[in-house]
Amino acid sequence: MKNIENKLNKMYVISHTHWDREWYQDFQTYRNRLVGLIDELLDHMETDPNYKYFMMDGQTIVIDDYLEIRPENRERLLGLIQQGRVKVGPWYVMPDEFLVSGESLIRNLLKGCRSSRAWGVEPMKSGYVTDVFGHNSQFPQILKGFGIDNAVLFRGFYGDGDDSEIWWDAADGSRVLGLKLDEDRSYGDFYFFLRWPFVDRNFNYEREELIERAKAMIDYKSKRATTNIIMGLDGVDHIEIEPQLPWMLKTLNEAGLEVEFIHTHLEHYLGDLRSKVGELQVYQGEQRSPGFNGLNNWVLANVLSSRIHLKQKNHHCETLLEKWAEPWGVFASLEGRSYPKQYLSKAWEFLIQNHPHDSICGCSIDQVHQDMIYRFDQSRLISELMIGEQLVYISNHLDLSQHEGNHVITVFNPVQSEINGVIEVEFALPAMSDAAVTMFQYGGTSFRIYDAMGNEIPYQLMEVRKNSSQMWRPYRDIPHERKVDRYAIALHAQVPAFGYVSFIMRKLDMIEVGDGEYSRTRMSTPVRYPGSMQVNTHTWDNGRIRVQAQRNGTIDFEDLKTGMKFQGLLLLEDEADIGEGWNHVSPVTNEVFNSFGANADISVVYDGPLQTRIRIRNSISVPNAIQAGETRRGESFIDLLVTTYLDIRKEDPVIRCHTVINNNARDHRLRLLFPSGLNADHYHTSTPFDLVERNIMPPDYSKYMEKDRNVVPHNGIITVDDGSNGLAIYSKGLYEAIVRSDEPRTIAMTLYRSTGKEVLSDGGDGGQLLNQLEFHYAIRSFVVDEEHPKVLWNEHQQFAAGIRTVDREMGQVLYETMQRREADLPLDHSFLQVSHSGLVVSAVKASEDRKGSYIIRLLNVTADEIQGTLAFDRPVLSARLVNLDEQFINDLNIRHNEVDIIAKSKQIITIEVIL
Repeated sequence: MKNIENKLNKMYVISHTHWDREWYQDFQTYRNRLVGLIDELLDHMETDPNYKYFMMDGQTIVIDDYLEIRPENRERLLGLIQQGRVKVGPWYVMPDEFLVSGESLIRNLLKGCRSSRAWGVEPMKSGYVTDVFGHNSQFPQILKGFGIDNAVLFRGFYGDGDDSEIWWDAADGSRVLGLKLDEDRSYGDFYFFLRWPFVDRNFNYEREELIERAKAMIDYKSKRATTNIIMGLDGVDHIEIEPQLPWMLKTLNEAGLEVEFIHTHLEHYLGDLRSKVGELQVYQGEQRSPGFNGLNNWVLANVLSSRIHLKQKNHHCETLLEKWAEPWGVFASLEGRSYPKQYLSKAWEFLIQNHPHDSICGCSIDQVHQDMIYRFDQSRLISELMIGEQLVYISNHLDLSQHEGNHVITVFNPVQSEINGVIEVEFALPAMSDAAVTMFQYGGTSFRIYDAMGNEIPYQLMEVRKNSSQMWRPYRDIPHERKVDRYAIALHAQVPAFGYVSFIMRKLDMIEVGDGEYSRTRMSTPVRYPGSMQVNTHTWDNGRIRVQAQRNGTIDFEDLKTGMKFQGLLLLEDEADIGEGWNHVSPVTNEVFNSFGANADISVVYDGPLQTRIRIRNSISVPNAIQAGETRRGESFIDLLVTTYLDIRKEDPVIRCHTVINNNARDHRLRLLFPSGLNADHYHTSTPFDLVERNIMPPDYSKYMEKDRNVVPHNGIITVDDGSNGLAIYSKGLYEAIVRSDEPRTIAMTLYRSTGKEVLSDGGDGGQLLNQLEFHYAIRSFVVDEEHPKVLWNEHQQFAAGIRTVDREMGQVLYETMQRREADLPLDHSFLQVSHSGLVVSAVKASEDRKGSYIIRLLNVTADEIQGTLAFDRPVLSARLVNLDEQFINDLNIRHNEVDIIAKSKQIITIEVIL
């Protein structure tokens, strides 16, 4: 609570710069400014011992950026760092907290901490996130996992004379001390109170005015202080040092102000503060309140949908690393392949460089976001290369000695849930080698598929792409190319958790007979597996759900297990947007369009016993741009062509959707609507390491300075339920949603915003997204019980990660690398299993610091403590509980190949094993 009895008597002045690596200028321009800043800092700190400390914004990347240009100054800078005068870490970059995964936040800290240690110091122990747009519910737990007991916070709080210290509890109960910056001057209070007023006088400070302004600062800070000490932040965005600071502090200390000004660092202040704090206001979970007051105290909610292609690329790269490249790097290494640690580290480095709040949020100039595409590409290309080599390594060393056939197809499952259902499998055959393309008039194929036990597996042929190029480069040889036909089939498969299963293909002799040959040649019957899900022209039934496509392009579906019906899903809604990267802004007259009256074209791409694909080709007529003056939408209309593909699989409750939009309109926001029809007063959305409950009726923010944007973050799961039944939407790389308080409790999920304004520029078309956009999401109903959170978490992980297939001929193996072992791997195998579905795996990777050990990280997604086991495919030599920084906590109980684990509700636990 606010300081009443203890009069303020000490102010800790902390010099720093807040460094946006890229924002209203490009990276290279900013770096040029950074080089000048650090050059001056080195010169001044070496010659003036009274200028004692400087903080590098809680990031280590600025040191890397500087030393690339000034390698000759490495020892000078590292000397000051090792003396404790220049404070670095714990972050690599200061990230957004909602638009990146929980693992990305952890990897960011892992890299920042290890960079600091490589320079001979421990990282600054502070959760320094002064300029991000709200705070997620598990952030205190992540900080505590790195031995950090505090956070420096700004946006996301009420902001009207808030206490300068608070307690902040994570979803699991982890608590940190929050240093709440004031709503007016945030991380630049000392600068704006005492330095900025003299900017137009070339920083020629007048003693008496300086003292009067210091009195005003003391009075302002006293009203927020909870103890008799306070900090003042001497710095702001991209600001250079003030060489006169020692003189300023000496002048103020000699002025009889009864408050001592000390030039120090943040950890010094925290060390003194911890012994003084008493009863404080407690904040719990997510902090995203719009700003009630304050100049910059805005949470800027619509960054969730700005330049959505960046978010989608980021999600894709995170999925490649977290679900594929790292886990299969571990599994392949257990079978003899070297773990590509440095490759994966580089992929993470490229990716995390896109995570600063002004980068991933899409609120910078266009050049910044063009640069991000390059970094996403590099991260993706590294991951894809490693994944390809790892999966091929498994395929190349299968034991096929007891099997006859022409082709082997291996399906890989990257998550902890066993797959037991219909999947899509892709493979390639030599061009024009199968009856499906040479004798298509017979309506069948000329191959059969068998499992490892020799049982025939029925399948459904869905698509063939003819005459595709396939390239490979045998080790020690030049590249080779051949033409292939690429097949997509559906089949029922059981693929074990964190494992794979292989199928054998046997080709049949399909010889088309010629004249006069009827007595000498016998044809094999083409392979056909007939069946259909179609009930009538617009209805399909897969045994679990019944889906109807309506004339306007919406769908209805019924859950045949529960009898629940949902109507009017996939309605399109379009409104004007005259905002920018930060905010959706509506004009005075905001005409809203929807597709309720549309006439959609509905077709069946393919239908069969295992999978059906429906195409809904729709359009919505919208204004092509905002009117001049921006008071209403224009009168010139264009059609947005929207094509949605629905995939329905046998006995599967999930409807998988893929929407393609040709966006040729400016200044608008497009949403998808899913009326739930449920009598609900709350809903849930997933955020890093949590599923957050939200009220459908929001608080009254009408008197707040910041307008409530009426959206919330999600990172892939949105659910609404009435206590008995619910509707869930899964998505990939979409982050903005709301459940409306209308009668049908409609889920409104933003697909994208088209905006033309850019910070400190004349704007451009980069943010308008005038191209083809694609979106992947899914729909499913569920029953509300103790199991449904686990089901949703695991199902979403499977949806987001997907499966992968590797196919090859069963003859000579074509090795592209020198990585070899004996070909004795089984055709069906699981490397890791988790006994309890409420323990959701977020990482399987090599240890950061210890060779030969592996890290498995899990989240308890339930409301109860869970006791479970990790079961490996081989004996466990040692197992221990470590924190997120991979530092030892305690040894764990081992039973041959199993490790016992306990996790509290919403707790993240990290296990280190040697196998």
